[in-house]
Amino acid sequence: MVTILVITFFGLLILNFPIALVVLISAAAGIVFVSHNSPLVLILQLFNGLDNFVILAAPFFIMAGGVAAEGDTARRLVGVMNVLFSRLSGGLVIATIMACAFFASISGSSLATVVAIGTIMIPSLEKEGYPRPMAVGVCTSAGALGVMIPPSIPMVIMCVAMGTSVGKQFMAGFLPGIFIAICWSIYVYIVCLKNNYGTRAKLSFPEVVKILKESIFALLFPVIVLGGIYGGIATPTEAAAISLIYVLIIEFAIFKKLKYKDLAKILSESAIISATLNTILGCAMVFSWYMTTQQVPAAVAAFITSVIHAKWVFLMAIVIFYIIAGCFMDLVSLTVILGPILIPSMQRFDIDLIHFGIIAVALCELGFLTPPFGINLFVSMSLTKDSLGYTARATLPYMIVLVGSILAITYIPEISLFLPNLFYR
Repeated sequence: MVTILVITFFGLLILNFPIALVVLISAAAGIVFVSHNSPLVLILQLFNGLDNFVILAAPFFIMAGGVAAEGDTARRLVGVMNVLFSRLSGGLVIATIMACAFFASISGSSLATVVAIGTIMIPSLEKEGYPRPMAVGVCTSAGALGVMIPPSIPMVIMCVAMGTSVGKQFMAGFLPGIFIAICWSIYVYIVCLKNNYGTRAKLSFPEVVKILKESIFALLFPVIVLGGIYGGIATPTEAAAISLIYVLIIEFAIFKKLKYKDLAKILSESAIISATLNTILGCAMVFSWYMTTQQVPAAVAAFITSVIHAKWVFLMAIVIFYIIAGCFMDLVSLTVILGPILIPSMQRFDIDLIHFGIIAVALCELGFLTPPFGINLFVSMSLTKDSLGYTARATLPYMIVLVGSILAITYIPEISLFLPNLFYR
């Protein structure tokens, strides 16, 4: 059984088949040719994998992020962050990082965050005297916060696959996201202070009041959406629908930058992304079901615990594996496939599944930045017209800081679990 699945899986992967087809065909080979079940089982499990109300949160968050990125929400958030951090050394770069963090609480998407903030800030940073590599690197890297700070589309997908609470996973993402943003900000502050990069803006009080007044509706966005979830007013799916309605109202009725003709493009792009994610999730759930029925997770757990005897070694093995795999494939898809298989192993090492979810999301952030297939690199390249090598070199210092942050998040579970343990008893 294992031989057929391994040959099928890696053979199709080498042939560059889409990951959804790789997983589905591998599962089909096992179900039909190894277990000798009816092909109808495949269809039934594919439907069961997608028959989940929580999954609807993903397309709503994707559409809301697309509308906010195309509209005026991002520019207003950048203005607020500039007010808060402009007097610091490297203040505009730090404001960029924090704007990405705040926009992440609106979009739930790394790509939307890079596009929305990068389009505004890369030219602005260069104009204010910051080196181009710093401008490109910080926007490319900080955009990855879009998947850590809730709402997060990958978190929704992972929770469905792992059977964990979306609300609890969202709560766990706050402190790690802020922690990573602060680590990047400290690095930027030291570099800019040492090299005297950029200028320190001095805004007058009337200018500050004007910026804050213009941005109040954008600042209320995460309060309304996440407040609805944690206040018990709305489920994550209902909150996602509310986020779309809210951003449409503020963009068309208040900011008035977005045009109705732009909406068709945003919705069509969102539909493609949502369909891709749902296809991967459905196929992965079929694969996970088959693995479970064949007792593969238990066998994997027994093998791992016979080879690895320490929790810290197991965690390091996961981190190293994800870093290598992230250079070649989408780590969200990998977690959806691998996560359910590793659950018994994590239970044996007493690893909280919510903590594992945060580690996986943090490693996904890193995967978005690692060449040759780091998707944030390609998005940034499309904005700046720079080469892959240039963009990767510009991003490298932030990747190194991110690796250090990930190790801290991995070995200090309280960074992830403090808030969930405080609010979910």
